[in-house]
Amino acid sequence: MVLQAEEVAKSFYQAMKGLGTDEARIIRELCSHNNFERQEIKKRYITMYGHSLEEDLKRELSGHFLETCLALLVPSYEFEAHCVRNALKGWSTNNRVIIEALCTKDSDEIFKLKETYNRIFERDLEKDIEKEESGYLGRILRSLVAGGREKTADINLELAKAEAKELYEAGEGRMGTDEIVFIRIFCTRSYQQLVAIFNAYEQLCQHDIEKAVKAEMSGNLERALLALVKSIRNKPGYYAELLHEAMKGIGTRDSDLIRIMVLRSEIDLPIIKTEYERMYGKSLHDAFKSEISGNYQKILLTLLGKDIQG
Repeated sequence: MVLQAEEVAKSFYQAMKGLGTDEARIIRELCSHNNFERQEIKKRYITMYGHSLEEDLKRELSGHFLETCLALLVPSYEFEAHCVRNALKGWSTNNRVIIEALCTKDSDEIFKLKETYNRIFERDLEKDIEKEESGYLGRILRSLVAGGREKTADINLELAKAEAKELYEAGEGRMGTDEIVFIRIFCTRSYQQLVAIFNAYEQLCQHDIEKAVKAEMSGNLERALLALVKSIRNKPGYYAELLHEAMKGIGTRDSDLIRIMVLRSEIDLPIIKTEYERMYGKSLHDAFKSEISGNYQKILLTLLGKDIQG
């Protein structure tokens, strides 16, 4: 890998030396290597040239294209930790980012994100969420970040039926809503058990659990509970929906687009592509072609066309 990393480092350097920049070469080198390999290439680059690859890219590139290039050079969990930190600080919290980060992870993934966040920023993620988030959304996020979700693959069908009834009685079966029941069940049961609970709820009420959440909840709590349901049932489909939301209407939420594409590029992006077309009758490739342009478009399309294995 050392020799290969050295050759790629040379290629990056040649793409940026002299007049003009070979953006096509930069895109090719970034997208043809996985995240682990990029870390090795970065090390060789600074050893060979005495300054970092990121520094040189910042001198040569700009805008969302630069933002995407730099995101690809960060270790994946560190990049997501930075996204979470940026979402938590400032005048207002970007709940969309926090919900996406926490509601899609199992206990082991939560632990890794927490450990990375705490190491990089010398801050406690649980305390930062407690400080920034309040109400029922704060409760569900703190429950999730505690990382205590059951891990067993065993399914208790009787318990699933009982807790489906408990959810009904806490929501559609009464005046008002007992949100704490939803939070407790959604945040503690294993993914397999939750699927059984959702199926039992549909048998009990003759409609999907999502309909109940939409009827009984609102705002960010509704968004968080729906994120849990959707990501447990079909995680690639959930990310396809997030990409669609980032591009619909006037303007594009570019930071969301970049974050999702970078973080899922080595996990399930090919499946997300398939789900997007199934859900919206349009390819993700065509969506990008109509929404974004230039080298920013080219690098996302290149990522989209690659099935990079980490």
